[in-house]
Amino acid sequence: MMDIYEMKDGKPCKTDVIKEDVWINLVNPTTEEIDTVQQALQIDREALTAALDDEEGSRTEVSQKYTLILIDAPTREWRNNREEFTTYPLSITITDTAVVTVSLQELFAITNITAGKNKNINAVNVANRSRFVLQILFRVAVNYQADLKYIEVKRMAIEESIRKATRRDDLFELHELESNLVYFKTSLSVNASVIDRLSKLSRFVSSTEDRDLMDDVIIETNQALEMTMTYSQIIKGTRQLVEADLNNSLSTIMKFLTSITLIIAIPTLVASFYGMNVSLPGADYPYTYLILTGLMVAICIVAIWRLQKRGMWR
Repeated sequence: MMDIYEMKDGKPCKTDVIKEDVWINLVNPTTEEIDTVQQALQIDREALTAALDDEEGSRTEVSQKYTLILIDAPTREWRNNREEFTTYPLSITITDTAVVTVSLQELFAITNITAGKNKNINAVNVANRSRFVLQILFRVAVNYQADLKYIEVKRMAIEESIRKATRRDDLFELHELESNLVYFKTSLSVNASVIDRLSKLSRFVSSTEDRDLMDDVIIETNQALEMTMTYSQIIKGTRQLVEADLNNSLSTIMKFLTSITLIIAIPTLVASFYGMNVSLPGADYPYTYLILTGLMVAICIVAIWRLQKRGMWR
């Protein structure tokens, strides 16, 4: 999919023509769309296809015709019948006439801009390409924080569920959240390195406003990274709590079953003696059965009482 935008009053408006000062957004583009952009802007094909490899690492490339910025942006996808968090590469190619963004699927950082949701940053303007790129990077960092907050909400819901009853599903959900945070941590660490490199390029900090926006991008990215590390430790502790609770429940059950076995062994032992084909005391007495039954009940009650005092009977 290819969308071309021109800016009017700080908001993107669609157009059908690749011209001066436009933003071209490619989402999982076809070969024909890549060829069209390549011919119109005269840039290397590798720059337009870098983000189409979901294993591509974040980096920057500077050439005479264009500047390529490749970062990881957060998104969501369905895995194991659950909405999970992951990251996908986002390439931003800056030329003298346009800005081109490429991704494998729609990213919140891009859709927020196309929808005009830019309350936290200045009005977008592709004519000032360096600032427009910084605004995209800012949105990426903000989206990381929004997803991290949602992950924390899910963790708190799981923890509340654990207080009522521990389930194996809770353990799997915590494992998924922990895996999501691993993706976030790796991506944010590399993104921070890329942004640090951009902050040293004069073309991205040519004015005071650009410097302020660059500082905001750095702060938000570092804050997202710190949140990721903090939430990762919290989820790890919660997962260990679930595992300990499951082990404790299993231990309690086994202890109770062992106690039951000991109690049952008492009447079984007495009955076994009187089931033998030998003469035993009281075998001919008509009330021996009642006496033995009462004796076994009394012994079982005393045994249960002793087990309760030792905490081995619940």
